[in-house]
Amino acid sequence: MKARIVFWGLATGLLLVGGSQAADTARPNIVVILVDDMGYSDLGCYGGEIHTPSLDRLARNGLRFSQFHNTARCCPTRASLLTGLYPHQAGVGHMTEEQRDAAGKPLPGYSGRLNDRCLTFAQGLKAAGYFTAMAGKWHVGQNHGVTPWTRGFDRTLTAAAGGFYFPDSPRAELFLNGTNLGRRDSPLPQEWYSTDLWTEYGLKFIDEARSAGKPFFLYVAHNAPHFPLQAPAEDIARWRGKFKAGWDVLRQERYARQIEMGLIDRAWPLSPRPGTVPAWNSLSAEDQDRYDHIMAIYAAVIERMDRSVGALVDGLRDRGVLDNTLILFMSDNGGNAESGPRGRLEGEAPGDARSTVFVGECWALLNNTPFVRYKHYTDEGGIATPLIAHWPRGIRTGHRGRIESQPGHVIDILPTCLDVAGASYPAEYEGKALIPLEGVSLRPAFEGKPLGRSRPIFWEHEANRAVLDSPWKLVAMAGQPWRLYNVVKDRTEQNDLAASDPERVKALAAAWDAYAARAQVLPLGGWRSNDQNARGQRQSALSRRTRFALKKGDRLERAQAPAIAGRAFTITAQFDATTEEGVLIAQGGSARGYALFLEKGRLVFLVRTAGEVARIAGSEPVKGAHTAVARLDGSGGLSLVLDGQLVASGKAPGLIELMPVDGLEVGSDEGGQVGPYPADNAFRGAIDSVRVDLE
Repeated sequence: MKARIVFWGLATGLLLVGGSQAADTARPNIVVILVDDMGYSDLGCYGGEIHTPSLDRLARNGLRFSQFHNTARCCPTRASLLTGLYPHQAGVGHMTEEQRDAAGKPLPGYSGRLNDRCLTFAQGLKAAGYFTAMAGKWHVGQNHGVTPWTRGFDRTLTAAAGGFYFPDSPRAELFLNGTNLGRRDSPLPQEWYSTDLWTEYGLKFIDEARSAGKPFFLYVAHNAPHFPLQAPAEDIARWRGKFKAGWDVLRQERYARQIEMGLIDRAWPLSPRPGTVPAWNSLSAEDQDRYDHIMAIYAAVIERMDRSVGALVDGLRDRGVLDNTLILFMSDNGGNAESGPRGRLEGEAPGDARSTVFVGECWALLNNTPFVRYKHYTDEGGIATPLIAHWPRGIRTGHRGRIESQPGHVIDILPTCLDVAGASYPAEYEGKALIPLEGVSLRPAFEGKPLGRSRPIFWEHEANRAVLDSPWKLVAMAGQPWRLYNVVKDRTEQNDLAASDPERVKALAAAWDAYAARAQVLPLGGWRSNDQNARGQRQSALSRRTRFALKKGDRLERAQAPAIAGRAFTITAQFDATTEEGVLIAQGGSARGYALFLEKGRLVFLVRTAGEVARIAGSEPVKGAHTAVARLDGSGGLSLVLDGQLVASGKAPGLIELMPVDGLEVGSDEGGQVGPYPADNAFRGAIDSVRVDLE
């Protein structure tokens, strides 16, 4: 269904400064740019070797914040950025699934969408007389009916949740001002690259604002460089071979540049390479080339994003509005280690619209130089982000090009926007009482003044938690004890002081407990209340069957699909192959699951588990009628039998550790894809029967 957008008038409740059109045009324009899954050190101006001249130029003429933070994950960061609240307070403590307690009651901190007790920066600035626009990834509850065009944005070109770059990418779907354009409906061009498209439409929206005589607010939410990493082939080719020095050498080089820049203190040691990441020199030449290819694609995505930022800045300059436009640039979490040490490099042409590429843990370690851990975690590697502020008219001349070391958090972005716009935060909006702001305005830092933060900064994500009351940071991973660091002396979190300062640990832990109680963080496991495999809770909601007789076209949702977590299983398929491609059966998605399919005529059995992919395949093309038996045994052994003859065997890291979120399909894999096959992966021949037997 194509949605119809309705634009509302000004909301009441904001204290506005200035009322005439002349006053409005003197007020600064605001552009907030958020990128997705980019590490702290990937930009040139933060120590990286990737070519980012546009952002480096903004940093030279603006401010770089060295201690700015996000929430460690995509959706929660967006919720905090939009509202100035901690994510649970806004209703998005995890992702966009609604979580309920054992009695079936919704958990307020885990509703999966923005609630009505928060105000977005678009709603606040629209009420202050701004023309508000957004281009990019939303991902704070469109699946529940919470959309950008109903939360204050006058103009929008958006994706509900991202996950694509080209119109032929499997998840590509765009909404223009509330109307679903699909992949290519008019006025979209037939061929586009999302990173460029966001800027193209952002500038169109800016032109509308200028025609209306209003200051503008533009939110650009890039899906770059989130997986599946995709970029034009010529961009990837420029970076091939540039990363063969490996992560060990490149981390040292980034670390040295960061010290030279003054971003980090030379007293902070570079965090050690974890045991899960191999030494680069221990790899075969083939593996080194594979890893180089992955990072070349990542670099191409970053470089193209930087070019898009440059086009936006050029557009502002050409329109004569750059000097009075505040630009804020940041990332939604640290570098992403999802998919494990090997990452993913799948598809006939990795980096194209139908490929699947994850940067993986090894390169995420480089992305987050010099810090420990990654996205999901509240250690610095998960929560540290660049923040670049550029505003020629608003940043003191003598302060430009400097590094700002005062700690900050994405909760500070909305207060900053309201501050520079001359508006205050209301007590209520559209008849609903609002939760008081948690963040502070960053504007004093533009003039070299203290921010005046009076409270610590807090984090919780997936039971990973932290509190920062500078210089002290208390941090813990899920189920593990608190660790204490003096981040002025040891921001790379190498010297745990918890044992030597128990009273400080106790005081900071008490502050965190109070935050968790008031900010809708509790229950601590609320983010996985609906996960049937979470600590054995509510297992009865999963199927108890051990044998499934299926036919072509069958689809089973998660609750009805085979409960394969931690269990051996056997698949028996009777089919008639008339083409060389197609999925016989698949269960799960890009995180975990299995698939039995034809690839270039060969029968393939693939299993995803423990962040790795294991696959075995027959050596001869398969045509005509056959019976195939694929098995994952209790030790992780894989076997593939065709018409009674063993044709392939191998080893997975183990059983599939958790129940996949995605369900089961026979004859195709249209949901989250388990295998590297294209989006159109339907099996064209006959499938007489498929049986799944669980042990």
